Amino acid sequence: MKSDESLKETIIHGTPKMPIKGMHCTAGEGTPYPVPFFVDRHWHHKTEIVSIIRGTYEFEINLENYILQEGDICFLNSEDLHKISGRGKTMIHDVILFDSRILNFSYEDDFEENVIGPFVAKEKSFPHVITPKAPDYQIISQMIQELMAQSINQKKGWYCSCKLLLLKLIYYMEENQLLLSSNKILSATDKQKISRYKEITSYIEKNYAEPITLQQLADIIPCNSQYLCRFFKEITGITPIQYLIQRRVEHACEMLKETTKSVLEISLDCGFENVSYFIRQFKKLKGCTPKEYRKDS
Repeated sequence: MKSDESLKETIIHGTPKMPIKGMHCTAGEGTPYPVPFFVDRHWHHKTEIVSIIRGTYEFEINLENYILQEGDICFLNSEDLHKISGRGKTMIHDVILFDSRILNFSYEDDFEENVIGPFVAKEKSFPHVITPKAPDYQIISQMIQELMAQSINQKKGWYCSCKLLLLKLIYYMEENQLLLSSNKILSATDKQKISRYKEITSYIEKNYAEPITLQQLADIIPCNSQYLCRFFKEITGITPIQYLIQRRVEHACEMLKETTKSVLEISLDCGFENVSYFIRQFKKLKGCTPKEYRKDS
């Protein structure tokens, strides 16, 4: 995936008139996705449903880890912070993304007020994982398989069919008490950690080309620099400054592939004041120099 997808994803899935996108994804030799399959930590406004067809996947969702295997279904609610890692040589999954706002009704009847409205307002959410052992699995799985097929094949009338299936799915899960209160999914501490992580990474993504100090990042939250390093490293395994360097290098990779700018120009454009330091950090993270990377791209 492109480097900017490790933060708030800005890719448009579907169209403004039909904001539903279904995809069949195969990772392995000869596919667009290399092994091991990996999607870096990010979030987006759309709701995402992932159906595992083959392989084992590790999902990190709002700082909690889940292992998913064949037949498992994963729900990623709007704004969930998530990361996906694949295990194995062949990974196959289907995914559908949709903007939950398309399910709203202008007429506020009982269904809108008590089922769809709370879901769209994020007061109620999908459970993160449903396995084949769940009592309602077969019914839910059949609806999702039909959703995937309709959204991927896109035959005449597919969009309306998908909307109806989504309404049916949410209604069924509400009636069977499978939708969860959003307030009970995350603790106040985790909500704060995730919110602060998003603030810090979003700031870095917008300002990576400018000089950024640890204290500047701490002032965003605000907190002291020691706390910032501790909580950020708890989530990512690295410090905020190490993360900043990684993001600068990833942007440099994009520029090396997509532009003819010199290494010096790219280092300056990506926030490195010293080209020698840029080359050292680039080689440390990528295992080659910027020139070697450009030659092999």
